[in-house]
Amino acid sequence: MSESNFIGQSKLTFKEGEIVYRKGDLAQTMYVILSGKIRMYVGTEPQGDWSEELAKGDFFGEGSLLEPIPRHHTVVALEDTEVVTISRGTFLRMIRQNPEVSVKMMQRLAQRNRELAGRTDVDVSKGMKARAQPAAVSLVSVISGRKFNILSHGALVGRFDPNTGIHPDIDLTEEDPQLSVSRRHARILCEHNRYFLVEEHGVANGTYIKGERLPPGDARELKPGDRVGFGMVVLFFEKPS
Repeated sequence: MSESNFIGQSKLTFKEGEIVYRKGDLAQTMYVILSGKIRMYVGTEPQGDWSEELAKGDFFGEGSLLEPIPRHHTVVALEDTEVVTISRGTFLRMIRQNPEVSVKMMQRLAQRNRELAGRTDVDVSKGMKARAQPAAVSLVSVISGRKFNILSHGALVGRFDPNTGIHPDIDLTEEDPQLSVSRRHARILCEHNRYFLVEEHGVANGTYIKGERLPPGDARELKPGDRVGFGMVVLFFEKPS
């Protein structure tokens, strides 16, 4: 079978919010992302803590090629996503025909393990600090005073989407009776203990820092005390010293 025929017969498409597989599922298939983006959640439902977001060119589920073990994550498509499925038998044939495939995979796995190890070290360090000082990096609602903690690897800000079932990390649904916040409104990124706000594309009502509107895709650093607006919802950025 030619490579083009194999890819054509092995393609799967997942709509935004669709679950690729759940934690605990048994399978012997890995996935390579052709387009789109997925998120790997720690639990059995696509909400709460997550470990990675992967996009075009990345692969996931590779552990099932080595042994029939349960899935360690719940994987959900964050947008319309196309993947190629690779079974254990197909993978072994690929390695026999082109050993460079296994080398590239091991290199990618080593890189991913380094990234996860670094993230774990940061999380452990922050966890130890949290026991000494319970304050966390957060957004605090001006109206309700509710505190939304920001995860160590960042956060998606928006509203719950009943069509896809996706809960953003910072869910402003209850803060936004006017529906001014988009489902996927903005992202908060964390790099070396610095936090940056980036508006998602297609947002109608804007994202603001200290009254200044952010251009879509433009990352702006958040400083303690900054007044942050998502549509008509206003919060303060808090970061312990």
